[in-house]
Amino acid sequence: MLQVLKNTSTFTPSSHQAAIFHFVEQGRGSAIVEAVAGSGKSTTIKQCVLRIPVTKSIHIFAFNVIIAKEMREAIEKLGKETGRDMSRVRVTTFHSVGFSAICKRLNKKPDQVETDSSKVKKILQAQLSEADYDIYGAFCAKLVGLAKGQGFGALVPAGTQDWLDLIAHHDLFLDSEEASEELAVQFARAALRRSNELAQTGMLDFDDHLYIPLLWKLRLWQNDWVFIDEAQDTNPVRRAIATKALRSGGRLMAVGDRHQAIYGFTGASHDAMDLIKEAFNCAEFPLSVSYRCCRKVVELAQTLVPQIEAAENAVEGAVTHTTLKDALTRLSNKDAIMCRNTAPLIDLAFALVAQGRGCRVLGREIGANLVNLVKRQKAKGLQNLLDKLANYCEREVTKAISEGNEVRAEAIRDRVDCVKIVAEHLPENQKTVPALCLKIEGLFGEAGEADVLSLSTMHKLKGSEFERCAIYKPELCPSKSAKQEWQLQQEYNLLYVGYTRAKLELMMVSG
Repeated sequence: MLQVLKNTSTFTPSSHQAAIFHFVEQGRGSAIVEAVAGSGKSTTIKQCVLRIPVTKSIHIFAFNVIIAKEMREAIEKLGKETGRDMSRVRVTTFHSVGFSAICKRLNKKPDQVETDSSKVKKILQAQLSEADYDIYGAFCAKLVGLAKGQGFGALVPAGTQDWLDLIAHHDLFLDSEEASEELAVQFARAALRRSNELAQTGMLDFDDHLYIPLLWKLRLWQNDWVFIDEAQDTNPVRRAIATKALRSGGRLMAVGDRHQAIYGFTGASHDAMDLIKEAFNCAEFPLSVSYRCCRKVVELAQTLVPQIEAAENAVEGAVTHTTLKDALTRLSNKDAIMCRNTAPLIDLAFALVAQGRGCRVLGREIGANLVNLVKRQKAKGLQNLLDKLANYCEREVTKAISEGNEVRAEAIRDRVDCVKIVAEHLPENQKTVPALCLKIEGLFGEAGEADVLSLSTMHKLKGSEFERCAIYKPELCPSKSAKQEWQLQQEYNLLYVGYTRAKLELMMVSG
């Protein structure tokens, strides 16, 4: 069926986009699109949809719920503008597709299937003694989540060494000198087995939404075209879900930026784009023009990613090295200050509050992890806590360095420093462990919760953009602790992400 579309769009493609559209219309096979920061990848995906026959089924995988909602609304709007029937275009997260397949297998409605993010922690609490849970609980819960992301037992066999390799690759560390990684693996494997058993009853966690369809070898609705947004942040189970959603002979387009791959520590494959290219024998296309960043920011970004280009109409903008005092006069509450590490941001937050400048450190989960670190010390008073943290830091940093794991050592120092800074700023009449935990929780929040200046790690700001932003203590990135090649590359990727958050002005503020 030939559908006549209204010519209501004023969109004029760039030369890079025109090449991609020609491939969609006239080419064969699959492709990856290397899209630099601010290059209009979402617009490119939407315009690709318009160039695919309306009889073809299309599935667009978005990285999270917010991005999926925005893309879905944009596709619906585009359909109305052009008169195209978009009923065969689906936009979802990977998780929602997996969850739907699980519900269908269990013959249950979605509200009859429980998703509990603390499922594995509860399993560990039931399986371990109180003493063992205090030592191994958080570590093993993290390890099980990473194992699901790698498809252990579903995509790949998983012996003890595979689990130990996963620990080493992600620089996981145990907080207690009494702990053993081998014993942790035993606990984690038992927890994964029990988790899989509970899935049969309809009890899941969010990792299960991707993992269980692969473990159970479920069939997914298959499509003529599959698009993957933010492809550089995929892990093995996400890529497997996308593969299952593509019919035999179908075509795939993965859009992403290998230079924005910064989530290797969460389980994303640091070489995801290369893995997709190899698996699908992809043609490769660039989207090299940034429509977000001013010329000066692009020039700086080119020192890391030479192919990024400024748009023809981009303003000159500015990249400056300045003082904190000067930066604060130019940063509005809609702007942000970012840093490689968390501890300097907490120190900065107290300094700003003392000056009467409202601020919030982004990342509520960071605060929750710090509170967990405090509680695991089981300290009798604040001074006892600080003593225990000092001993813990010295012991674990020494151990990490002896194992050649500098990244782990830096992470330990950063976490302990965060707690110490908050403790130092407690009023004299509130120097207690409970008051410390409350203060930590109060420091962290999410963007948009209050009209105050955002302080954030570079990781947390990926996907955001600001008229003006500052990098605080730029000397901290790349981290000197990154020794493995993939870790060092992700550090430079992180710096590139930091540079390209700014639209008009980027300020470098040394500590």
